[in-house]
Amino acid sequence: MNYFDGRAFSKDWTSHHIPVWEQLLGERAHEPLRVLEIGSFEGRSALFFLQFLPNCHLTCIDTFEGNTEHRTPGSSHHANMTEVEARFDANTRPFADRLEKVKTFSIEALSELQRAHRQFDIVYVDGDHHAASAFTDAQLSWDLLAPDGIMVLDDYRWQPAKPAAERPQPGIDAFLQARSGEYEVLHSDYQVIIRKTWSLSQGAASDFTIGGRSLEELSGGSIRPPLVSFVVINWNYARYVGATIDSIKSQDYPNFECLVIDNGSTDDSAEVIARHVGDDSRFTVEMLPENLGQLGAAFWSLDKIKGGFVTFVDADDVLLSNYASMHVQAHLALRQSVAFTSSRVAETDARGNALAAASGGGTFIDQGQACNLVADASTLRLPAVSNRDFQQLSARTAVVPKSASGWHWSPGTANMYRASHLRLVRRSDEARYIRAADGYFNFMCHGFGGSALIDVVLSGYRLHGENAFSNHESSPWLRSGSPEYYRLSQEATLTDIDFLLANAGRYAWMLDGGFWSVLDLITRETPKRLRRFYSDPKVFDIFLPNAPKLAAEFRSRVFCREILARFSGSQARKILRAGHGGRLKQRAYGEIALSEMRKALSLLRKRK
Repeated sequence: MNYFDGRAFSKDWTSHHIPVWEQLLGERAHEPLRVLEIGSFEGRSALFFLQFLPNCHLTCIDTFEGNTEHRTPGSSHHANMTEVEARFDANTRPFADRLEKVKTFSIEALSELQRAHRQFDIVYVDGDHHAASAFTDAQLSWDLLAPDGIMVLDDYRWQPAKPAAERPQPGIDAFLQARSGEYEVLHSDYQVIIRKTWSLSQGAASDFTIGGRSLEELSGGSIRPPLVSFVVINWNYARYVGATIDSIKSQDYPNFECLVIDNGSTDDSAEVIARHVGDDSRFTVEMLPENLGQLGAAFWSLDKIKGGFVTFVDADDVLLSNYASMHVQAHLALRQSVAFTSSRVAETDARGNALAAASGGGTFIDQGQACNLVADASTLRLPAVSNRDFQQLSARTAVVPKSASGWHWSPGTANMYRASHLRLVRRSDEARYIRAADGYFNFMCHGFGGSALIDVVLSGYRLHGENAFSNHESSPWLRSGSPEYYRLSQEATLTDIDFLLANAGRYAWMLDGGFWSVLDLITRETPKRLRRFYSDPKVFDIFLPNAPKLAAEFRSRVFCREILARFSGSQARKILRAGHGGRLKQRAYGEIALSEMRKALSLLRKRK
């Protein structure tokens, strides 16, 4: 079928996609589908939907002002957008009774559709080519997509030579990772086409209130409690894992799922897990044939879970019954969203006898960190969190400044992460990561989205002589881990730096100027020790091959300044040359001279 006979067009970016669309939509062609299109131009894709789906209703969102390439004289894509809009109107006029044209920016239109509780069976994302726009359009329209609905993400391979921020692929990748586990991929080439396999939890909204009124009543049932995912990662802890599972079953927050992973155990863990899980439908058990390491199993789990909040539960630890409700309440009532919350732990011996109430970061809340929650009448309230508990939570919760270096959080089980941030920092370069999950996630997630401390004991941390991190009670005067632990931790830090540098194209635009501060954060070093850290030949060896990628992602002045802030002498010059194709640019000489002058002035001040 020729969908475009008798119509006027100046461009054709659509026809080659139609065979795939026909194949994927054929079974539903005669259903009264609701279709949303973001970016319509002259109406080719709109005409396909209106004719191939004769009973559909189509909503088209477009400013009809064009993208940068449409407004740039001399560009191969330059177009008179007034004429483009006129052609769209003329081409689609015969279908006016099934077409809704929305002429505005997509962020405004999509927000209005959400407020109107609209839903769609098909969403076609083909708007602005910038990564941030592609990410935002996909994110906002995902909530409008009905379960089992299809989303088409266009221009995935558009202009691959352009900087990451100026093309859709990094934005689409970030969206797909943030929504991992919520879709299946139907097609991946120039376009990525996915089917939504996830729907909102069926938990009762009436459990939540705002100002004493039922959330179900206020929202008409459209807003529900968040789903919490617990991930228990077990390796040869048969003697403890049963108590861990029982503590999760005892949560006073009912809207959770739990994935129990046996990570290649050789003891009788499988039998213990099966016995304690029983027939509880909230629990799923996965048996891995080999030990992927705690971090490797955590990465693996992200495609299996559906919760918006995630806690990785060490199989030798336990949760207090109010763990989930207090963490969720803090997340919902914080004045600013954070990537994760971290609470205090009760340290116990192997038999469960309490030894101390501690955190992994020494003084848990400093005076400068005080940041109470919003007033309880203005936020979502959980029924399991009493007024007294809420007041305690408000007085004992603080945001960690993103500039703060070092470790500020409790270990392992004490942390509840936003699933979207875990997926943003997930690594996939290899399957096995024999290292602690919190050692990676806490630094990376804090750098990307910040964190908050809950100065209330909400979990138990068992000390039994085989812990990877702690072999005695916490003490401000003693290191917790073994020399081997710290050696492995230093090696892991180098791999984290390499990962961030290798993915600069993806993360630079996302962090919006914060890339270099996140890099410093994951070194685990204080500001005074950063120069010494970067002078390590191992760190230099990581930066050198990544220099061209960094130079491509940052303006020359920024690249020079940031390298010189971390490296000196021949190391700095070699990295700058590698970034600029083997030669130093004139600007680099100026930046080097300026850097040397600043160092000299600093030395003079110290001598005085």
